[in-house]
Amino acid sequence: MFHYFKVKPADLAIAALLLVLAALLFPYVRQRGQPDFMPFYLGGKLAAAGQIARIYDTSAYQPLIEQMRLEGERMSPFDANYFIRPAFEAFLYVPFSWLSYRNASLLALIGNIGLLGILVWKLPVWLGVRMPRRPAIRFGLAIFYPFIWSIVLGQDTLLLTLLIGYALSPGVILRSGKAGILLGLCVWKPNLTWIIPFALMAAGRWRMAFFDLATSSLLLALSFALVGVKGFRQWVVLVQAPSSDITPSVMGNIRALSLHFGLAPSAIALLVIIVCCYFVVRHGTIFDKVSAALLAGLLISPHTYLQDYSLVAIVALLETNPMGGILLLLPWPWLYPRKDILPLVFAALFYLVFLGVKHTFVTERDLEKPFGLREIGSRPCG
Repeated sequence: MFHYFKVKPADLAIAALLLVLAALLFPYVRQRGQPDFMPFYLGGKLAAAGQIARIYDTSAYQPLIEQMRLEGERMSPFDANYFIRPAFEAFLYVPFSWLSYRNASLLALIGNIGLLGILVWKLPVWLGVRMPRRPAIRFGLAIFYPFIWSIVLGQDTLLLTLLIGYALSPGVILRSGKAGILLGLCVWKPNLTWIIPFALMAAGRWRMAFFDLATSSLLLALSFALVGVKGFRQWVVLVQAPSSDITPSVMGNIRALSLHFGLAPSAIALLVIIVCCYFVVRHGTIFDKVSAALLAGLLISPHTYLQDYSLVAIVALLETNPMGGILLLLPWPWLYPRKDILPLVFAALFYLVFLGVKHTFVTERDLEKPFGLREIGSRPCG
């Protein structure tokens, strides 16, 4: 049967694991709700009602919040009900606004579980993981804690991971314009993706970087035009409000390091990030440069939570050293008893150091070595 349907037992085991995860996640999330989906839903409501210019005006949300309470929906105890992403993303949630919140959140849950399945199955294919390693990598992706946490919260980081991973696949990255546009679409999380165009420039992928910057600039300009100067000022106030910055101590960035250990360790960490990125930019492959850009974005961003570390899955699969990728995907965060995610911060820092050290002692002879199987990303650039 396996031969006839060209299905391997390992693939069936991964499919069974995904079904078990879906069966466990579905009732758990439905019972507890998806706290981060409410701002997306309400933002979609405002966009559908033609009030996109008031997307950052907290007073515009009050009638909607009151209606949600009358319908018996749980509202955030921290008043975290406001849309804070670039305004253009609100239109993606307009179709959800046509449904009741209960049905819309159900659709979002099903969509995120579907995205998990796509990432588990296709990400290793897109990023060139060799066949013998794919079952182990797929198992790691299936239980990758940031993926699961994104589903529990109702976040959109799985879609972000999918777009970036697909843009870096060999069939797409060779078409620089398409790859750049896909990366530019990810600007709804600019705090995590803003370094990528510079990594592409350092790799000599100027066309790809141009389309990335052009797409992201167009979307950000559109968002600014939709809300105007007043809306932009309201956004600045909103992202600094306690409702949008609830628990900085449990973030996954050097800001959290500062809160836990003081200013000096965070300053040292920032210096380490800069130095390591410098060596990767000088001698790294395009995959190394993008990996460094993703890790640096996570660490430097003032707003990085556990779900944002979904992007580490891409870094793990881009690494040519099999052990390095597997170590990043191991399910050790499940065993961490504290609420903070400092181990992920240290893992990202150590991995950046690994990338930096790997390219610190690169010689001209190393640069002249023939390309391997992944020659698209193995060509030293910059």
